[in-house]
Amino acid sequence: MVAKPRARLELDEQIYARQISIGDRVEVAQPSEGSFAIEKILPRETWLLRRNLGSFKNRPQCIVANADQLAVVVATRPDLRVQVVDRYFLAAIQGGLRPLLVVNKIDLDPDCRSSLVLRDYSELGYPVLFTSCASGEGLDELRLQLKDKLTAFCGHSGVGKSSLLRQLCGREDINVGHVNEQTRKGRQTTTTSRMYALPGGGDVVDTPGVREFGIHEMEWTEIHEYFADIASLARGCGFQDCLHKNEPGCAVKAAVETGELAAERLDSYIKLREEADVRHWER
Repeated sequence: MVAKPRARLELDEQIYARQISIGDRVEVAQPSEGSFAIEKILPRETWLLRRNLGSFKNRPQCIVANADQLAVVVATRPDLRVQVVDRYFLAAIQGGLRPLLVVNKIDLDPDCRSSLVLRDYSELGYPVLFTSCASGEGLDELRLQLKDKLTAFCGHSGVGKSSLLRQLCGREDINVGHVNEQTRKGRQTTTTSRMYALPGGGDVVDTPGVREFGIHEMEWTEIHEYFADIASLARGCGFQDCLHKNEPGCAVKAAVETGELAAERLDSYIKLREEADVRHWER
């Protein structure tokens, strides 16, 4: 059944993004034989919002609605972009989704399991799974995490997200791209979000790959809570308002130097905090 929205939809005020998104539950009318129209979007239980840019920056885009969890797919090659992971995780937590990290292409770099930055996510209680489409490693464990849930798959281009979903769903019609060997960048193969059923129960949403992900209405307190490990270390800083950059007696910088904290995680924290401060003053 194909249904189109009417010109004006009834929409609950608690629904942030005002366009129909994949995963939305709607009320449908049948004005004529063989014709269906969406009359109302029902309240969303969960959502993943992305900040729009330019003149639409105050109107967030809803990537997926009513999902149970968000699987952020990364790969050590071409690169592991920690800042993208943290942005997705923060947006998932804001919208009530359970975030999990999928480190794909593990066959290309088996030693990444001991990576300090990945250890940080595990110690904070987030599931971290290692997978390989080439060898099949980790796919059964990932299937268990997805069983009987609606899971959105996100990540930047070139990490093998579509290849994973092709194997998980048993769908040969999911397009798979390749990484450019010169630029080390992936080609975007998913241009619109699509939902697929999993053979063992549950559904997945394949979302378009991104290079940047802007968080809608990011608050300083949310960043502070998400980076609980850095907040704990900061209690030992020499200055109460330490920015963890070049201040003397910074316990957070010292933790990076001793290998207790990943430098990439601190960089991500600083950039997100600065972005939240800028947006606070803009408002």
